[in-house]
Amino acid sequence: MCGKGISPVVLRSQPKHRMKSLPIRPFLLVNLSLIALFWLLLFIRIHTEWIVNDLYAYGWAVPFLAAYLFAERWRDRPAPATDRPHPLWLVIPVLLLLAYLPLRIVNEANPDWVKVNVYLTALTASFSFAALFAMGRHRWVWHFAFPILFVFTALPWPVAVEENIVQTLTRWNTLVSADTLTLCGIPAINQGNLIQIGETWVNVAEACSGIRSLQTSFMMSLFLGEFYRMGPFLRLLLVGSSFVVAFVLNIGRTTTLTYLAGTRGNDVMEKWHDHIGTAVMVLCLAGLWFLALGFDKLRAKLASLDAAEDAATATAAPKIAPPPSPPASPLPLAPIPFPIALVAFGFIALATAEIATEAWYRHHEAQLPPPKEWAIHWPKNADSFKMGEFPERTRAILKYNEGETASWTTPEGYSFQMYYVRWYPGRVSKFLSGAHHPTVCLPATGLKLKSETGPFSAHTPALDVPFSTYIFEAGPRTVYVYHAIMEDIPLSANETVGYTFVKTEERIDSVLRGQRNLGQRVIGISLSGPYARDEAEAIIQKTLSQLIRPLNAPQS
Repeated sequence: MCGKGISPVVLRSQPKHRMKSLPIRPFLLVNLSLIALFWLLLFIRIHTEWIVNDLYAYGWAVPFLAAYLFAERWRDRPAPATDRPHPLWLVIPVLLLLAYLPLRIVNEANPDWVKVNVYLTALTASFSFAALFAMGRHRWVWHFAFPILFVFTALPWPVAVEENIVQTLTRWNTLVSADTLTLCGIPAINQGNLIQIGETWVNVAEACSGIRSLQTSFMMSLFLGEFYRMGPFLRLLLVGSSFVVAFVLNIGRTTTLTYLAGTRGNDVMEKWHDHIGTAVMVLCLAGLWFLALGFDKLRAKLASLDAAEDAATATAAPKIAPPPSPPASPLPLAPIPFPIALVAFGFIALATAEIATEAWYRHHEAQLPPPKEWAIHWPKNADSFKMGEFPERTRAILKYNEGETASWTTPEGYSFQMYYVRWYPGRVSKFLSGAHHPTVCLPATGLKLKSETGPFSAHTPALDVPFSTYIFEAGPRTVYVYHAIMEDIPLSANETVGYTFVKTEERIDSVLRGQRNLGQRVIGISLSGPYARDEAEAIIQKTLSQLIRPLNAPQS
């Protein structure tokens, strides 16, 4: 890769011995296969976030970057240990293997639970550290610590931390972008997350806060700091610089898009939105690389000055012939990390954990009926029909497989808006469907909750839709809101899922009862125009009986 060896001074400390690769040893390959399997199982469990959340799409690169850093560290590894640790030490890897089963069972019902994913990653990393300790004691653990811990950058940040950062960055982004436009001679006013240019209002969405650039640049700054083997100070300086670079470039992105929207219209802004976002990401990564190169050159210059000073001191001192250097000798072979019996136990323990997890949940699901298959047939010929899109931030939070939203005008002349969200079995925990709820989301758009009006069941040819109902006020208008969360396979006859801030106790209770997500759907409706609740419910009933059909049923 570029940048290597640009310095006239050797920057890395040279090993005492000439190091050769370890010869192929069957028992060592078996040990490595166990460690690799442990990591593979981990990545299978955490990769969903990389798929559904654009903020963590860079997670796909992290395992490969970590493997590369490990290989670079292997080239100048310290001398290995000459024997194995005391046999009692084997209790540690055994306990780590046994701990995988309970964590795996909890993770199956809660694949989106950040805390458990962190525990699984820590468990896998600890097993690798145990192998390194057996091969080279503390020196190897310390030497290879960074590549292993680097994997943690692929995990989602805690939701509360991420939300606070997103909201703060969005406010700063909006304020600075508006001031920048004004200083450039284009009057702009910010209000909340909105920027006004003339008669045009531009919404600086949370997705444009810069959090994606910040998280990706944070990961890359850590990688580049290790790639160039910088000292602690330069690494911290590079991480801090990555935040500044990401924020400044994102300000440029928001300012440019706002200018396009205000001067050429929203259609032009939408056309350039993704292109400018990609350009900002490329510039951010390139900027980090040049910063890392600059820091590396600075370190090399300082090292050369120190070397020149040492040479001058040596010249002034009496010349004494140094003793001849002993010939370089190859490193001794490192001991095999784990005895073959423990490796066999490890394969059995991991396989048993996967089988037992599936058996636990299937036992509780054995008597459940098959799911009802149905689909939404949108009224594309309705008056003023228009398909919409969920905001990027909503997609990142909900992690759904299918999501659609549309609006149209009913034959009675009323404004009808509806969204439909679906999660496939095992996608996320069954609790995530309650994260998007009208009593939380609609007040943020300016609507005022007037009352909750109880349950309402809409009968359709495919199923009955169990709505919770609400009345909101939007100025002088009354908005009737209907929200339903449905299990594809209810675990009990009349089971419903409601909105809740899920607690740890509830997650563990779902595990103990063998309840995982077998598929969920959400339907939300807002209806503006009717003067009475009965009239609104009649329109909902009539509309849904036409929209919701059993799968493969003919569309009317």
